[in-house]
Amino acid sequence: MAIEQKDLYGFSTKVNPQQIMERLDCDDNVIKSQALWAPYVESNKFPTDSKLKELVRKGIPPTLRAWVWMETSGANAKKAAHAASYYSIMLTASETSPFIKDVQTDSAHTFPGHAWLASEDGQSALQRVLLAYSAHNDRVGYCRSMNNIVAMLLVMLNRNEESAFWLLAALVEDILHPGTYARNLEGCQVEMRALDELITTKIPKLHAHFQAVELDISIIATDWYLCLFCTSLPSETVARVWDALFHEGPKIIYRVSLAVLRIYEENILRVDNAGEIMMRLRSAASTMHQRDILMATAFDGIGGLPMATIDKYRDLKTQSRGGQGMTATETHTSGGGGDITTVKLKAGFGAFMGGLSKLADKTAQLADKTMQRTTESLAKLTTKESQKREGGEEPGDMRESGGGQGHMHASPGGGGRVTGESSSSGGEGGEEQRGGAGRAGGPAAGGGTRSATTPRTSRGMFRHLCGARIPGRLWMSVSCSVPCLGARG
Repeated sequence: MAIEQKDLYGFSTKVNPQQIMERLDCDDNVIKSQALWAPYVESNKFPTDSKLKELVRKGIPPTLRAWVWMETSGANAKKAAHAASYYSIMLTASETSPFIKDVQTDSAHTFPGHAWLASEDGQSALQRVLLAYSAHNDRVGYCRSMNNIVAMLLVMLNRNEESAFWLLAALVEDILHPGTYARNLEGCQVEMRALDELITTKIPKLHAHFQAVELDISIIATDWYLCLFCTSLPSETVARVWDALFHEGPKIIYRVSLAVLRIYEENILRVDNAGEIMMRLRSAASTMHQRDILMATAFDGIGGLPMATIDKYRDLKTQSRGGQGMTATETHTSGGGGDITTVKLKAGFGAFMGGLSKLADKTAQLADKTMQRTTESLAKLTTKESQKREGGEEPGDMRESGGGQGHMHASPGGGGRVTGESSSSGGEGGEEQRGGAGRAGGPAAGGGTRSATTPRTSRGMFRHLCGARIPGRLWMSVSCSVPCLGARG
């Protein structure tokens, strides 16, 4: 049974007993790492490069992250190359930024469940950093997904705005592939194609399976590369990824991407539906609390991965695109063909949507069968109570001890749930049954007839998984699963 906990950075997370133990094991390793870092803290000096790499890969203690990240990323060097008041100057310059409206809109939807980030202070800090950077780098300005990265930086750096600003600058300008946050996301497209080639080499069975179900890797991994996993993995796991990213550079994104796929390879190979693969991977990544295993797989479980190999694949993909990216118009309009990368991405998106359609059909059929079984059970229960009344017996009181108006209805798969007496007319009283078959409405006259306004379980399940709507029978937009596909600039 899952319980809700607050993690180190104030994010709510639901964990089962096994995941609780995984988090505790990782916390024990953090305590051990503090002792390893102690001599360097006392001397205020980093160890040799090889030793530093070893320590960083094992994880930086949370209290030292600001110090280590600012040094290893080059953020301190960038800061030192500018005036001491540079951040304040950029804040003033950002008062006329063309991105004010975009930043305000996106910040309101950035980790809304986090108490501080959702507060007035948190929103103001997030907007200040983003707008200051848009003034500092007017070539990039602002791109959606930066809001998630900066928000995570702020909570991990004890709300230090200036440090978040310079780390963002180091990421965009020095660490990530050029063009990652361009208006056409050209750099990210190159990364997707390079990742696809690496999967062919490192996890060939999985690559063949993706081709068989017509699932393009960009549908899965675009969010990983634009948000640097901060909207996919638990925040404490994200911090471990960023420890290595700031020190070793973009190859860490490749390593972690391959590690996630490697860890869940066997599970993925058993699924022949593109939409279901996407949902399972999304769910699996969000519960990856064993950050030590993830990083051990990233470094030891996929073989060598020098930057020269990654650059080779990048160059091949850049050359295959003629060295030119899409125009801003091609990126922001729904029509038009675009280049070959765009066509392939659209093809993968289409296959993914087709998978979702099949999954929706299967779930709807399951909901219909469950509805029929539940209706039959309710009919038997009603008949039994009627017989008791005819025999002069009082029907058993099945209401909850709180005195509410709900009846306890049998639910397939065990357990019961409370549905309001008015559920047959509008469905408002019923609670959604997650992870199972169907939503059983209240006892309705006329047997198993479903009210036209009663939502199907498949719709509720999809809303729970992806949190948005899809036109027609899919009900949801996959843009929620890949929130960074829409860029602003």
